[in-house]
Amino acid sequence: MVKILTEVPSHNLVISSEEINHILLGSSWFRALPDYLIEQIMSRANLYQYENGEIIHYRGDESLGIYAVITGSVKASTVSADGRECIFRYLSPGNWFGEIGMIDKSLRTHDARAIGKTTLLTLKPCDVEHLLQSYPIFNRFLALLLCKVVRNAFAMLHDSTLLSVSARLAKRLVSLSEGYGEPHERGVLINLYLTQDDLATIINTTRQTINKRLVAWEKLGWIDAKYGKILIVNINALRQLYADEDE
Repeated sequence: MVKILTEVPSHNLVISSEEINHILLGSSWFRALPDYLIEQIMSRANLYQYENGEIIHYRGDESLGIYAVITGSVKASTVSADGRECIFRYLSPGNWFGEIGMIDKSLRTHDARAIGKTTLLTLKPCDVEHLLQSYPIFNRFLALLLCKVVRNAFAMLHDSTLLSVSARLAKRLVSLSEGYGEPHERGVLINLYLTQDDLATIINTTRQTINKRLVAWEKLGWIDAKYGKILIVNINALRQLYADEDE
């Protein structure tokens, strides 16, 4: 039985404890935690709300906690000296981040920015340290969370090295539809504002290349892309694009 979060700082948040638990239990990592550890996490965690575009932390900042996305989204990225942005990933509700700094006690490796009005459940460093000291099994679970990040990094390296631009874009659109998809009468709508520049940085190509692929797929009836929103009409066609190259 999952314990309910009973005390949350009020920042005009309109979300119940039951909804929070439902979102968190959508994560296989969180579901695997022992009930007593879930109870301890929930009793120590606080909720904080961020406005669209607000920075949660910058690359090089002190690590001030581990976070779970409850509502909204978080973009993990870094920006070069000349203003070019590299987007690593988008984090949807139920996803956790910040574990690297909690393990090695070092600085943040990237920027984290709220996309849309975003609510984060936060465990402060002192609370994380208490859990690690009091419940040694939590060390293993933090390591498993880090393993997930490492696996995703290797998958991205594999894709950028071995897959074509079309396959990389198709694979990322399918992934985004799984994390942010909303049912639509014509398919699945990715509920995330994505510019062609965003998509270009995610798969390491140019905006012009992204535009050509999206236009071609619209003509084929696979997608419908308008005003930063992408509707996936034929998800199987997109899956086939990268499945053929992954074999």
